[in-house]
Amino acid sequence: MLVIAELLAGLGLLFVGLKAMATHLQQATGRKVRALLRRATRSPVMGLLCGTLAGAATQSSNAVAVISGNLVRGGAFTTRDAIPVVAGGNVGTSALVFVAAIDFRLLVLYIVGTVGLAFHFKLDRRRGMAQWMGVAFGLALALLGLDFIKQAPRALDIASVAGSLADHLTPLLGFFLGFAVSAVSQSSSTPTILVLALMQAGLLGLHDAVFIVLGANLGSGFAAILSAGGLEGTGRQLCYVHVLVKAVGCLIVGAFFGLGGVVGFDGFSALSAVGNDKASMSLSVLFLALQVAGAIPVAFARGLSERFAAAMSPPTLEDGASRPRFIHDEALADPSTALDLAVSETLRLIKLLPTLLPDLDQTDNGDAGERLALWRGAASVGLAVDQFISELVAVGLARDSLEIALHHQALVENVRTLQDTLHDFTEVVEGFDEVPPLAFALSESLRAITLSLADATDGPADDLDLIIALSGDRSEMLNRIRRQLAATALDAGADARQLLLATSLFERAIWLVRRSAIALRTPENEDNPKRPAAAEADIKRVGADAHRT
Repeated sequence: MLVIAELLAGLGLLFVGLKAMATHLQQATGRKVRALLRRATRSPVMGLLCGTLAGAATQSSNAVAVISGNLVRGGAFTTRDAIPVVAGGNVGTSALVFVAAIDFRLLVLYIVGTVGLAFHFKLDRRRGMAQWMGVAFGLALALLGLDFIKQAPRALDIASVAGSLADHLTPLLGFFLGFAVSAVSQSSSTPTILVLALMQAGLLGLHDAVFIVLGANLGSGFAAILSAGGLEGTGRQLCYVHVLVKAVGCLIVGAFFGLGGVVGFDGFSALSAVGNDKASMSLSVLFLALQVAGAIPVAFARGLSERFAAAMSPPTLEDGASRPRFIHDEALADPSTALDLAVSETLRLIKLLPTLLPDLDQTDNGDAGERLALWRGAASVGLAVDQFISELVAVGLARDSLEIALHHQALVENVRTLQDTLHDFTEVVEGFDEVPPLAFALSESLRAITLSLADATDGPADDLDLIIALSGDRSEMLNRIRRQLAATALDAGADARQLLLATSLFERAIWLVRRSAIALRTPENEDNPKRPAAAEADIKRVGADAHRT
């Protein structure tokens, strides 16, 4: 029981430590890592090196693939550019296996002591120190977990266990055992470290360990596919690149051992010699060889790798919708241009608002799946614009430009809320088996006013004044409808309750359209003090409403 307890404790500490280290590293160096991965697109060699550094830092090739996938979907670079980065991420994870092969107990004690003293003297309150202290503590937990794993098998009856393994463990069984453990743990390094502990305890030989590690390497690739869940399109492509790296590595290294016997070459003896007859070092070299053997061909044949990934997961409508058309990180070097690009991106989002609603007046009102994909894509771009403006403000702007940027950021937040409201309204309308006349009228009215708002982005300022005026008178009629629906909701069932919800969402959407029009109209008014009195009154009234909310 003590062996099982130490093994489980070691795995728990390892997982918690790696998670904490990766989380704090992302918070401490998130922007730097993203910038590093963007620069990695210059060449396959640079991509491999940057991916290796990212994999060594996060100790998760899946994390590198996810970050790269988000950058691909955000338009920072293409799947072809990201392939060497993902391949290099696998190489970087081999660092953990090399660390597990050495005695680091003294290092763990010093790290824990240093971090504890730092917290005691409140050094975590200094800017940036808290995240790096979290990284150090996560590293200490991971190393302590590795030590527990290495110590656990020593309490076993080595002779009897070793004899049992020798009698029952075949190369094929070892391969599938490694595959299963890796698929469950979603890591090839975790079963490799377990095998390393068994080898150091004398329970497992190098021959059997090779097949287990081969299976674990391939299993972690398929684990990435399972963890991707419902992810589709370009986001899933890099998961297949991850599988390809693992599969190619297994084929090349497996061929080294398999074909070596045919030509009279003992690959196992060669591996032992490379590790200076030390089981731990030999296994670490094997794990590194698997990653390098898969990473280099996939990275340098990235055109072929890209075609394979695209065939396995073709781009979707959401992929195209999620890609910004104007903003890009390089534009931050020129704040005035960057601000113009942010404005252009937001106007494009406003023009896409009507596509989030069904056209019930037409026989073919579009596919609900396409509207869902467009909403997800538009929401992703809206978040990117919001973050882009935040980074632009952090860079430093002149006072006039800063006021414009903050004003525009408020508009972006309003548009993002409007996107979500239109999506919720669409889901309610599409939930009816047969759309009631009231829901039909609300939907068509809402679509008409969002179309007017979209058209007004290219039209004269008077168009915005008209939208502000049209969207102002909404309370009395909608309140009357809401009271009538509320009175019948208990007796009429779900349809009446859904109509009540649709009415509330309609009112909220109209209010958000009005706020968007006011935000778009305000810069024009600064240069045109002779605006209509009605528009002036509407703007003040809505501004007061916004302040109260």
